[in-house]
Order: sequence, then C-alpha cells, then structure tokens
Amino acid sequence: MSKKAKRSIWIIAFAFPPNKRVGAMRAGYWSKTFPEALNADVQVITGQEDASGDNIHVVPKSGSSIWTKVIADDGIIWKKNIQAYLESHSFEAPDLVIITGGPFMHFGLTPWLKKKYKCKVILDYRDPFAINPGFKNGWLKVKIKQWVEKRFNAAADGLITVNEYCGKIIELFDHKPSVIAQNGYDETVKCEPEQVKLGESPSFAYAGKFYFNPEPIQKAIIDEKVELHYIGPDENQLELQNEYIKSKGFVDYPTALDVIGKCDVGIIQTFGHEFQSTTKIFDYVRCERAILIVSDDKLHEGSIHDELAQYPNVFWAKNDAKAIAEAIRKIKQSTYQQPPNGFADKYSRHYQLTGVVELIEKLLK
Repeated sequence: MSKKAKRSIWIIAFAFPPNKRVGAMRAGYWSKTFPEALNADVQVITGQEDASGDNIHVVPKSGSSIWTKVIADDGIIWKKNIQAYLESHSFEAPDLVIITGGPFMHFGLTPWLKKKYKCKVILDYRDPFAINPGFKNGWLKVKIKQWVEKRFNAAADGLITVNEYCGKIIELFDHKPSVIAQNGYDETVKCEPEQVKLGESPSFAYAGKFYFNPEPIQKAIIDEKVELHYIGPDENQLELQNEYIKSKGFVDYPTALDVIGKCDVGIIQTFGHEFQSTTKIFDYVRCERAILIVSDDKLHEGSIHDELAQYPNVFWAKNDAKAIAEAIRKIKQSTYQQPPNGFADKYSRHYQLTGVVELIEKLLK
C-alpha cells in the first residue's frame, strides 16, 4: 500500500517566534504541530526578521503606501513584499494557506494566491478588524473596513477567530466554513504552580501589555500593601521604585508561567467589550490562580465572563483605585476554592487545535 502523500501547508504570519507576543506564539504552535496532526510539510512566511529555521522564509516589510493614511495597517505594505518574494522564488504550490492577523491588510493576498497556486485559503482573525472599539475608528472608517473585510472573507475558503463574540461581528463568518480556536495555553511548556494563599498578603501577577492606564491598579496595590509582579513590555508605566511593585520585564513563556505560578492572583484588564478575550486568562486558569478582572466599562459580561462562569475565585472591579482596593480587600477575606478537576484542559492549545485540523481536513477533501 502506498504511503499517503504529505500535504503542503503555508502559514503567513507577520509576527513569529522568537517574538513573544500572543499572535506570534499562535502561529509558532501551528507550525510545530501541523506536520504530525495533518501529515503536512509546513512552510512559514513571516515579517519577523530574527525568525530562523529551514522552513522559515523571512520577508521584511519595506516600502511605503499612501493607503496607510486611510487604514494604518502594516499588511498594506507587507502584502506587496510577499507578492514580490513569491514571484522571485520558485515554490511547490501549497494545498492550503493560513493567513493570520493582525495586521490584516495582507488578507488581500487571498485571490492572488488562489489564482497562482490553485490552493485553499483560510483567514485567521485573532481580533476583529472592521468593528473593533479598541481601534477608536470613526463611523466612515468602520464602513470602509467592513467593505474591505467582506471582500477578504468572500474570497476565503474558511475563517478562524478566537471566540463566538468575534464571530458575530466578523463579516460572513457564519456563511463560510469556520471555527472558533482560542489562543489557549501551551501545554508543551512545563508548569509547576505553588499553592494559592489568599488571606492578609496575597501576591498579584499581571502578564502582558496594559490595555489602559495601570495607575488605578498600581495605587490600589500600594494602598493595600500587597505585591504586584509584572511580566510584559510596559514596565515603563509602573513605579518600579516602590517596594510593592516588581517587574521582570518582557520574558519568555516558561519564565512568565513561573512568575504566575508563584503568585496567588492573576490580574486582567478589559475594555468591557463583549468580544474581548485575553490569553493570560488561560495561563491563570492553568495555574489555578484566583483572578481579578478590572473593567473599563461593563462588569460580568462578554467572552471573559462566559469563560470563567464555572471557575471559582473570580473577582471583578471597575477601573478606579477605590473599587480595585475594595476587591483586593474582598480577596483577602476569601477562602480559596479548588477549581473543578480538569477545568483547564479545554483551554490547552492542543485541544483548540482540534477544530482547526478538522476545518483544514474538510477543505482539503
């Protein structure tokens, strides 16, 4: 019996490891797991200039475009760079290409790729593009981006996004083969968290970038005389000279897990929008930490609320120092409850990979 031929799958990702950001890690995980999960040869095209590997093709972003004045998105220029690279290099045609974003404007490669290689194309929205309150776009720009997004998705064979709320606001998501694939935690990286101790002196961790000014969190931490351990790229926004504020800076994933696992409570910032989710949730849940959610708007709503509905030890606060301090005092008075056995399993990247693999298999039948 002849051995089944390997598929050829490309991943086009502007950011890629060693970049430590979530989008880069998502693409990096897929590049490692697709070969076995899909019996595939995987090639990666990335703008990450320090990425390396036999199957990694670095295409730096270079040049300019007047269109960036209309939509500020690196993909406008990078799309041209990718086309030039593929025209000047000879590649075996892929069976399927996944283009992940943001940035998003290189999603416009889809018709060109399909015509040139006769391949299937999946677009991966790690965030909403057209309707995203975090971008603070005016009415006209939203309409322009909706039109662009609809063209992108009409040309695609399949769509991926990170939660059902994003799916509701992404054009044509329900009209195409599609799947929800959360970022999840990387189960291949070892994690040995310490026992959670609340009481009078719980320690707090904040992982990742700040979505808005962390001053209310910082003031509450200092006033309540508890420690905040920060791991991420925004330590310049913190009063590092204060005895209660600690930072390790932007560290690798194993180090981040180690810091989280030594603290008692993980902090999340949210704008309060329904679609917003954050990968740090999954690391906090994996380490079975208590969780403090600081919202700039609504409380107890949206994707974050849904994910944690059955998880104990969750506390919410409005984004002001008084409310956050009150939540910290409530945490101090609380008794830690052990999460349900196996609660975190469905948030592993391996578990989330299943839906992506099924979508690819469906498109390649």
